[in-house]
Amino acid sequence: MAGALVAITALLPGAAHAWGPVGHKAVGAVADKLLTPAARDAVAGLLADDRNGQGQYSGRRSLAEVADWADEIRGGPGDRPHWHYDNRPVCGASPSADGPPAAWCPQGDCASAQLPVLLAVLADDGRTRAERAVALKWVAHLAGDLHQPLHAADLAEGGNRIRVAPYGKAAYRDDGRYGAGSARRQGRSGESLHAFWDSHLVNLALHPDEGNIPDAALARLMRQARAFGPERIAAPPQNWGKESNRIARDSALAIDGVDCSRADALAAGEASRVTLSRAYVAQGRRTVEEQLALAGARLARVINAALDPQD
Repeated sequence: MAGALVAITALLPGAAHAWGPVGHKAVGAVADKLLTPAARDAVAGLLADDRNGQGQYSGRRSLAEVADWADEIRGGPGDRPHWHYDNRPVCGASPSADGPPAAWCPQGDCASAQLPVLLAVLADDGRTRAERAVALKWVAHLAGDLHQPLHAADLAEGGNRIRVAPYGKAAYRDDGRYGAGSARRQGRSGESLHAFWDSHLVNLALHPDEGNIPDAALARLMRQARAFGPERIAAPPQNWGKESNRIARDSALAIDGVDCSRADALAAGEASRVTLSRAYVAQGRRTVEEQLALAGARLARVINAALDPQD
């Protein structure tokens, strides 16, 4: 029974797609600008015959263009639903960084365990171009996923069970730009906390225009990416989920009415509607910007190491 519960729980946080298309595009766009010339050419070469989620030729050649591919194939034969997250515990002691424990990553079937495997495939000249291209697209996606705090937290299914009050009624009607119109688009029921972090905070941070990231927003992310110290960028992928779990504990899930004493009730969706304060949203927007920039910088580093080892 315990094993079955672990297996079921491991499926749950993946119900929402981390960051949404705009967030993943932002991570890829930052990384594109930080690739070495040799790595950039290698990326374009590996994607020369790229196919979209429907198997059609896409013409895509950059990380920004393919970073959301792993969500395009959801439900298809190439989908790996467990790879999109780490089901790390929020309640109790902080998880060890020494390796993925079987309790939250059974058989290594999670983002932080798969990313090093995929990087090894990407760096292996003995693999086919098709194999390395698939690995590249997964790496681009999972680097983003692991920096979304609620994709490294198990409480209330990574926030999927927590509903937030809709725009126009709650204190998180931040700058008026996304107020009443967003309320109409969402409907009266609001959205999950997970989706709020996936997309709404990204929208508040970047103000995309029909899915496109404005130049000013990308320039801001690039300034942040270039300001990170080398030690922070060089943190191994195995540590990225641990960092995100800490942000989930300390920030994303630090809401009145959301705590470990109510973990069972939250998992069951009982009394889980919350209203987010302006301070929470302001901090969340800053966190999202930092995480997107950090994910892009780290993605560039691991791809440069895989495709341009002489750099």
